[in-house]
Amino acid sequence: MNDKEFLKLAIKQSELSAKQGRFPAGALIVFRDEIVASETSDIYPGYQHAECRAIDDAFQKIGKLTDATLYTSLEPCLMCLTRAYWSGIRRIVFAISKKKVDKQDYEGQQDNREIVKRLNEPIEYLQIIDMENEALKVLRTR
Repeated sequence: MNDKEFLKLAIKQSELSAKQGRFPAGALIVFRDEIVASETSDIYPGYQHAECRAIDDAFQKIGKLTDATLYTSLEPCLMCLTRAYWSGIRRIVFAISKKKVDKQDYEGQQDNREIVKRLNEPIEYLQIIDMENEALKVLRTR
């Protein structure tokens, strides 16, 4: 599978999250081309974001997530970004830029791309822009 196919699965998780009455975000962790965790988000407001749940699940299964990729329907918040970093993830792929959503959905106005640039170890931080509209449709269902 490729990035778009994995990201599509993360968007499917966001649909499931919305159907469960939770915040419409979904995430998965891929390690060596295998999905090791796939999660929905918590209710809003809540701190168990889909990314954090997926990171915790994957970390319990395989330990440090070096060589893993986090796929998420929505650009990670600062909490999820730093949790991914500390778990060993150095590649994050997302659909919706935080610039496209309500400011209340994030803890601040910082630019995560600038934060990523200043980390001790580089993270590939990739938005697949042509998946954004598909993911936004799910986000707007709430």
